[in-house]
Parts: sequence; C-alpha cells; structure tokens
Amino acid sequence: MAKRLCNKDPYTALSMPTLVRLFPNSKHILMIRDARATIHSMIEREVPVAGYNRTNIPQMFKIWNNQLAKMVNHCLRLGGSCTMVYYERLVQRTEDEASRILKFLNVPWSDDVLRHEEKIGSEVKLNPREFSTSQVKEKVNKKALTSWFDCYSDDVLSRIDKIAPLLRRLGIYNIILCIKYKLEWKEIFCMLHL
Repeated sequence: MAKRLCNKDPYTALSMPTLVRLFPNSKHILMIRDARATIHSMIEREVPVAGYNRTNIPQMFKIWNNQLAKMVNHCLRLGGSCTMVYYERLVQRTEDEASRILKFLNVPWSDDVLRHEEKIGSEVKLNPREFSTSQVKEKVNKKALTSWFDCYSDDVLSRIDKIAPLLRRLGIYNIILCIKYKLEWKEIFCMLHL
C-alpha cells in the first residue's frame, strides 16, 4: 500500500466532514478555479457532471456557485486539515504554490514537482478513464487560464455577479477586466492579493 492516497475528484470536497471523521489524519486541498474557466472546460471536453446541463450555461454557474460555497465552508471549518489553492495562482506561480502545498502535506520539497510530466507512466500511475488524465500528463498549461475568453455571451457575463456571486467573494471576479487591459498575470494576482 502507498504511503499516501490521493483522490483528485473535486466533488469529494462536498464530503470533507465525513472524510475527516473516517480518516482523522487526512489532509484536504480545495482547488479553486475561476467558474468561467471551469464551466468552459466542462463544456468543451464534454465532461459529464451530475446536475449540470451543458446547454444551460447560467444554470451551470449557479450550480458551481452553490457547490463551491459548500466546499469553501467545509474547508474553512476543518481549519488545519484543509487548505485552499487557487488554480490560477498555481499555474502562474507553480514553484511557490507547490512548495506551500507540500509544506501543508508535510512532504519534503523535490524539484521533480516542477517536472511532473516526466514521471507519468514510470513512477506515477494515472487512471486512463479519468477525464483530466490527458491534461495531467502535460506540463503546467498556462493556456487554460485564458481559453474561456470570448466563449460567453455578453448577457451571461453581465449577469455573472448574480448567478455566481462567489467569484467576487473569492477575488476572482475582475480577472477578465485586468487581462483585457494587458496586465501580466503576476500583476493581477498581486492586485487581488491571491
């Protein structure tokens, strides 16, 4: 048996309180990603997620908002057993964020973390049926940060504060505005204090 068991299913976070009771020494990482990028990815890759109707984009934002709000609350209640990681920050500041994550997990730093794609298949086994396996095999992909641009109607974007208010609460809301003004991602995250 491996020293550590990792489960990458984001919806496991809805069961964090139960998992902590079952596994009192467990650590949980809540990966937070911009809903606009998450939903675009679900639609483009045709990822089936229970409750989401890929033809009803406003409904997808509402579900994302409700589910992530529960996950964030669970994580906050768990205190030192859970940490939140912003996907965008991990992609832009990979070494800093990876170091923070490994420290949280009490795992020593290794430069291999920055070359994870080289370990896939030899030292790291992935489930070929998992939807994100094809992406995990690649280097950190900065294109994923902006792939959703110009994919939503002005109507959806104008209502984003009503259908996904958690974006603003998490400090993600204005990313699109900053990017349109050609600021570097590094500057954006400094401005947002992420």
